[in-house]
Amino acid sequence: MTAWHDRTIEERNLLNPAFCAVILWFLAKGYRTEADALVESQSQLPLALAFVGSSFVLRGQTRRKLPTTIRTSLPSWVCEHPLDRSAVAKGVEVLRPYVREAIMFGSQSGLLGLTGTAVMANGNAQRRINKYVRHSTPEVQECASRAEFVGRWLMKCGTPSTVLSLLGMQP
Repeated sequence: MTAWHDRTIEERNLLNPAFCAVILWFLAKGYRTEADALVESQSQLPLALAFVGSSFVLRGQTRRKLPTTIRTSLPSWVCEHPLDRSAVAKGVEVLRPYVREAIMFGSQSGLLGLTGTAVMANGNAQRRINKYVRHSTPEVQECASRAEFVGRWLMKCGTPSTVLSLLGMQP
């Protein structure tokens, strides 16, 4: 991980641990919302999907090409967007240290809860998160909204290994 003062302005703004932790919070919230609606036993965002979801949301080009409904299957989206599929896979690799840093920051600041294999949104942080997003730029608001969508969508896409396979990655 690059020292904070050695990071570029873009890294400091887009990939700072606080912002990425907020994105993870919305991913986990969306995942849990959909799991609860489907009465699934696994309602926490698996760690592997935290990395995948971050890659979907943090890359603007991919974020704007996401489907508008969770009824769109991941396999059909992958067929329609082969270049974005590979960009998501590459993004998982590139973003790995930033997402790890965000998970640590989020768990230390009380935004996220962690188990050995999953991340969960701390419901007690909802007011703080909503206030932050409400006073943010439209792009930050879009990232938050799409992160919640992606969390819901990934819940419907199957197991983490299925999602990774569809994106051309190994579990």
